[in-house]
Amino acid sequence: MTGAPPPGPTAADGSASLPPAPGAGTRHAPSPTGLRDRWLAAWPEALAAWGTQTRLHAPVLHHGDDRPQDVGSFAWFSTVDVEVHIDLDDIAERGLEDHAVAVLAHEIGHHLLSPGDLTTSARILSRVRDGLVDLDPLAGAMANLWSDLLVNDRLQRRAGLDMAAIFAALGTGRAPLAQMVMRTDEILWGLTRGTLTHPDHPVPEREASLCARLVRAYANDPVGGAGGFAALIRPLLVPPSSDEPGAAPGGPADGAGPAADRASAAAPSGGQHGILCSQSEPAGAVPAGLATDPTLGRPVLHPAVDPRVTGAAPSGPDEDPLHVPASDATGAADALGQAISPAHYDAVLRLLGLTTSSAQSAARWYREHAVRFLVPFPVWTDSPVDEELLGGHEQWDLGEDLADVDWAATVLRSPVIVPGVTTVRRVHEQQDGRDPAPRPYDLDLYLDSSGSMPNPQQRLAPIALAGAVLALSALRAGARVQATTWSGPGQVAGTDGFTRDADAILAAIVAHFGGGTSFPVPLLERTHLGDPVTGAPAVRTRPAHVSVISDDGISSMFLDHLGGWPRDPSSARAAPDDTLAARAVRAAGGGGSLVLQGSDDLARRVADWAPGYRTFAVSSTEDLVRFSRDFSRTLWTTKGADRAR
Repeated sequence: MTGAPPPGPTAADGSASLPPAPGAGTRHAPSPTGLRDRWLAAWPEALAAWGTQTRLHAPVLHHGDDRPQDVGSFAWFSTVDVEVHIDLDDIAERGLEDHAVAVLAHEIGHHLLSPGDLTTSARILSRVRDGLVDLDPLAGAMANLWSDLLVNDRLQRRAGLDMAAIFAALGTGRAPLAQMVMRTDEILWGLTRGTLTHPDHPVPEREASLCARLVRAYANDPVGGAGGFAALIRPLLVPPSSDEPGAAPGGPADGAGPAADRASAAAPSGGQHGILCSQSEPAGAVPAGLATDPTLGRPVLHPAVDPRVTGAAPSGPDEDPLHVPASDATGAADALGQAISPAHYDAVLRLLGLTTSSAQSAARWYREHAVRFLVPFPVWTDSPVDEELLGGHEQWDLGEDLADVDWAATVLRSPVIVPGVTTVRRVHEQQDGRDPAPRPYDLDLYLDSSGSMPNPQQRLAPIALAGAVLALSALRAGARVQATTWSGPGQVAGTDGFTRDADAILAAIVAHFGGGTSFPVPLLERTHLGDPVTGAPAVRTRPAHVSVISDDGISSMFLDHLGGWPRDPSSARAAPDDTLAARAVRAAGGGGSLVLQGSDDLARRVADWAPGYRTFAVSSTEDLVRFSRDFSRTLWTTKGADRAR
């Protein structure tokens, strides 16, 4: 269970936690042991509500000091651990002791119907976030409320459980959203108006009618209906500001703050409705496939214009139904297809409590997108590998490595072990090999993160994705990678050497300084030519491929040829073949590549003064596909690597 609960409990009126039950503390609490036994005994019946073949291990029942303090509900579930948790003390305080089957069956429904698994939970949350537009703090609760509606309707209609009795025990809410949810259940279950709704407060009848139809239309498609549900309830969450018509002066939203602040201020603290549970997932869990889902960037369709809800077919090809725009400007428009952006991906993971780091989220996003573009990586041929053959045994003497003792053979020789007398070791013979040993080139990767480059943590940066493709391709081939992100003078960060740690490499790829542009020539020199100041040899120990990702700032790598060499601005310009960059790529032994954000014309100009490097222009996702193809054909073969050298 995470330290900060992700979505929080699903409160029908938008509040973040359950209020104390009316009369809590004054009613006689049942025996903890007796209550625990009753709820455990109800578990098989709760499972049977979802089918005779349903299997799930018994719920985790909390009591006393075992009560969690950060969940905010009497029941919660985890899709990663596949568990149901119940707070028995809170159950007793709220008078729900006799509703064990209904409460447990509801929690089971979150594992079987909605959300079912972590990825589906994240997809639902993503769509709800889009539908709420700018109410991120409420997205988790509203996503869980949508799942609650689906689960409760299934249990009431098909399992015959009395879910309305749960609502009666929890009390009646008066907020517009609470009234809408209760009226929705009345419509779904054929109950008389006023059975669940509060009689003295207005009921959003139109919204409730649409919500009931939405629940039935998307009963088996929780992700498909989540965005429309959020768009439907958003007006009920945000009261009008004081300068809008009909706004009462001095109300909760007086002062016309941001919509999210007004929504939080308007959320009442009492009158919860529905099976109010929360979701708690372990930090660090990754919803597989979320970043590359091509459906999550689609515009949200309001239920009033959704053909699946209204039953009306589109009037024609030119019809442009009203829809809610994506929640951030860096959403589907600049992502691959209609996938979500890195910023949206980070927001969803934060709402689920899975991360607190934008850089970590971005690394996951680029890793997931890069795998489809991975390319073959070049190899170099080492001397033939000697083949090891097992020989006989010989005496093991005292003072030799104890790990060399063949204990099985020693015991077979004598059951009494006398070191140096009965101990033996296996002899290993060597036979000259015939097949050469292919070894991958290491990758020395430099990524420009100056102000002219897009921030990969906020939006899709095809150039950064190209870097992820190179790095992951190298790791897949067994190579080591040195990843360095750079910007202005002194702004250098990275892995500080060659490594196979994918997390450290991707962290360098998504890092962003946003400063000036000054390529770290001294680092390139120390890596491949040695340190001219201390005389230390080159850091690189194996042949490596040098790759630089930049834009027109790549010129700072060749200032000894172009002019303005920082070590000696007055020195004569070096010939292209004599620049430090050219000498470094020759010493590296694996060729070089310059992946540039810009036009093909920029790539051709740079190629004139960058011998030893192949240049590629990448400014869009289409260019990225071409880049992967061209790399495979021209460079990522032994012949291509030799030609680049």
